[in-house]
Amino acid sequence: MVEEPNFEYNYDLAYQKSFAARLSFRIMTIAATVFLVAVILFFYFTEDSMTLPLTHQIVKYGMVVFVVGLTLLFVACTIAIYQMVKPLKMFTESAVSIAEGNLDTPLPKIHSQDELLQLRNAFEYMQSSLKQHIDDLKTTTASQQRLQSELVIAHDIQMGMIPTIFPDRDDLDLFASMTPAKEVGGDLYDFIVEGDELFFIIGDVAGKGVPASLYMAVTRTLFRNLASNYQSAANIMREMNHAIASTNDSLIFVTAFIGVLDLKTHHLTYCNAAHNAPAVQTAQGDCYLLEVETNLPIGIEDHFNYEDQQMPFPENTSLLLYTDGLTEAMYIASDGSRRLFGENRVLHDLSKNKASSAIEVVDYLKQHVTVFADGTEQGDDLTLMFLRHGSSQKHASHAPRRIIMKNEMSEVGRMRGFIFSVCREHDIDEEMVKSLNLAVEEWVANVINYAYPKGTRGHVELTAEISGDVLTLVVKDHGIPFDPTQHEEVDVDAELDDRPIGGLGIFLVRSIMDTMEYQRTPDGYNVLTLKKKIK
Repeated sequence: MVEEPNFEYNYDLAYQKSFAARLSFRIMTIAATVFLVAVILFFYFTEDSMTLPLTHQIVKYGMVVFVVGLTLLFVACTIAIYQMVKPLKMFTESAVSIAEGNLDTPLPKIHSQDELLQLRNAFEYMQSSLKQHIDDLKTTTASQQRLQSELVIAHDIQMGMIPTIFPDRDDLDLFASMTPAKEVGGDLYDFIVEGDELFFIIGDVAGKGVPASLYMAVTRTLFRNLASNYQSAANIMREMNHAIASTNDSLIFVTAFIGVLDLKTHHLTYCNAAHNAPAVQTAQGDCYLLEVETNLPIGIEDHFNYEDQQMPFPENTSLLLYTDGLTEAMYIASDGSRRLFGENRVLHDLSKNKASSAIEVVDYLKQHVTVFADGTEQGDDLTLMFLRHGSSQKHASHAPRRIIMKNEMSEVGRMRGFIFSVCREHDIDEEMVKSLNLAVEEWVANVINYAYPKGTRGHVELTAEISGDVLTLVVKDHGIPFDPTQHEEVDVDAELDDRPIGGLGIFLVRSIMDTMEYQRTPDGYNVLTLKKKIK
């Protein structure tokens, strides 16, 4: 552990630590050495020419004169040197005071034209520079705080512009979500229900930040104004393109997908402007990307001829619209390699959630992106819209049925909230909720701790389904194969020293749940199915 340096200055210096004293002592030492050398030389050259008594007299008086002279020299040198270093002490005191934040600390006056004057000028320059730097820093900080506050307000305004109340109809299940990558973003979605017709749009403005958010607001406003007057998706797209392209001096463009769904005739008319192709899920559960004409983005070329495309949209058909923040969600590994979420994962997740409500599908995709990215900062906004025609499910009456977690113990808290939400919806009593939480938490913790080698990324998926009076919980992971149903029963009545290590968690899960089944799928997943009869 590295110790922090001590910057405290002690002004009560001991005599032996004084610069002046040490310098005077060195001068005295040099003088004494010179005197001793002189005495030795004197004896050497006068041994034959002078009598011994005379020599002793000379030495005696010489020693007295030397000691007195050396003492006077020491005092004089000490006084002189103290006077010389006094400004240095004052500079030290000023430096400490400046370091404590007193930038107006006075500096000692220097009248000599030497290094001390240069040192004083350097200190004075440092004072003025620090003052200027702090003033600039205060101004910059205040400006950044004001900008941050304005961005928060802009975020609230932007999020307030997109609809959060969704249609309450038996023939339509619709939910959407927008998650900006920064404070404000350029994605948008909107919808209008006119009688039995649903007009909807999803778009992505090129660029980031405030400029993109302004064009997002303009695009959304244009859609709302035009949707009721221009029944065709292509007509709406053409009018929006004309309004933006005719005044687009900044050359910002918008990719968009507009659809008009007739809920009575089960027919979808749509028009695409260089946007990601939506994913379709049939009533049988098959998933594929919708065939779309690429066309130009909105705002590139005025009077571009957008044309409608059409398809039958039978009951229980679903449509997932998204921006590139989904398919281009990125994971950057420790070695610098990169992976994208991709369209295949989107279709796979959609097929897994064929019986889920709109809010469950959107929530699951958002969770999967978070787990996939594993902390990698995303540069694109993420916007999702899911609609199903002819579904009697209502997003408002369903808690999320599936949660996906990273293989980290911090995710256990989210799992508890998920279990609680499912149980509360079906009025399961509190004691059973505690038992279910205990069993599932035990197994999920085992998966997190042991299914994946240390340092390996992975995820754990938990699905809850209630049919009649039976709650089914499915825990799925793609870690090391382990079948708990083949694990030897633990004898809880045996002495502690006689019990083998491990197995108590499996015993706990078995004792709480009614049934426990394990399967290792061909694609490498561990699937543990737990069932419990609820009151």
